[in-house]
Amino acid sequence: MSSSYSFLLAGRELDVFLSFSGKKALDMDFGYDLSRNGIKSFKSESWKEKSFKPIARQTLEALTESKVAVVMTSDEEASSVGFLEELLVILEFQEKRSLTVIPIFLTKRPLDMEEVSHLFPERDRTWRTVIAKLENISAQYSLSRNLAVIHGSHRIKQVADDIRLMFLSCASSDFKGLAGMDRHLRAFHELLALDSDKEVRTVGIWGCAGVGKTTLARYCYAEIFVKFHTHLFLENIQDMKQKLLENIEVEEDVTSSDHERNEITEARNKHRKVLLVADGVKDSEQGQWIKEYANWFAPGSRIILITQDKSVLEESGVNHVYEVGSLRYDEAIQLFSRFAFRQPYPPPEFERLSVRAVQLAGFLPMAIRLFGSFLTGRGKEEWEATLLKLSAKQSKEAVEVWKIMEASEDEHIVEASSQR
Repeated sequence: MSSSYSFLLAGRELDVFLSFSGKKALDMDFGYDLSRNGIKSFKSESWKEKSFKPIARQTLEALTESKVAVVMTSDEEASSVGFLEELLVILEFQEKRSLTVIPIFLTKRPLDMEEVSHLFPERDRTWRTVIAKLENISAQYSLSRNLAVIHGSHRIKQVADDIRLMFLSCASSDFKGLAGMDRHLRAFHELLALDSDKEVRTVGIWGCAGVGKTTLARYCYAEIFVKFHTHLFLENIQDMKQKLLENIEVEEDVTSSDHERNEITEARNKHRKVLLVADGVKDSEQGQWIKEYANWFAPGSRIILITQDKSVLEESGVNHVYEVGSLRYDEAIQLFSRFAFRQPYPPPEFERLSVRAVQLAGFLPMAIRLFGSFLTGRGKEEWEATLLKLSAKQSKEAVEVWKIMEASEDEHIVEASSQR
């Protein structure tokens, strides 16, 4: 994969790649159980592809960024070319030690390959080899086999919990690389006042795009969610509001397949202690609605609203507000060096250029990661040319700058990167 993929990914957040052999496996999707723990997943649709095609760019990007891939298979339907070719790529990532693979076999045999092998006999040996590798990996994980047979839904939650623990276990080492995060967490914990169960407390996080608002919320969520009966991390507030209003109007049975709606409705009806994080709050109407709905939760509940606009929190009546500001100079240099040089500080010959890059990034974590990832491994001349181009586009947002650069006709800067 060219570096033109990797630098676009540096500011994104994705944790788990979900791969399915077909509709039967798709029925056992546990993306919800991951999302309620603040873990973001990508649901692949490669299984729909019946003919040979290059792996989609979106799929490659998702695999590049994910730390875990869950591969769910069933022999109750014929395997597809798209799934098998995707599986080849997944195991390539796994062999490079950039991805942990968790196989989930819903039936005794992993797959039905008879039809697809007959259509593409030249690929049969390759596919059977990769399936054998997947079976070897499954031997290391007790929940890999017959998930659908014995307490399927319970085991899905177990797998989701195992993935959550996997992320939490490596959080301490990752945490050291998140510049300024310890400082933000200490201050934010004081606002949350978790020792008090006297009220339903709403706390706001605000700051400009790319400053680390969602990252702060996710780390905090991972640390404290065990203290609550119900915990949810919502990314689409408007969609959730509509679902809940429909639920109230028609008094739908909570056996509905919409898990998030069921969880939040049951928490309201049973007056439970809730941790609710709402990302991307765009206006005071959304903020006020969440606050009013949360009044039905038990005292001790905590509501976290995330927005780019401080006035949204003020107009929503949120009294406890935390601003995530840009990084300090030393934090910014360390973060940039981590991505550009894989070390805490820049080499002496790159120190001046590194300071310039951090300044152009506006001391924003997302932009710093983007710039550092793009510049890593390049010579000083390329750094100079790249930073000159960035300086000319400084008024634009970081991601937009890189889109412009990717489409640029300047072969020395951009086309060379795609050939690396």
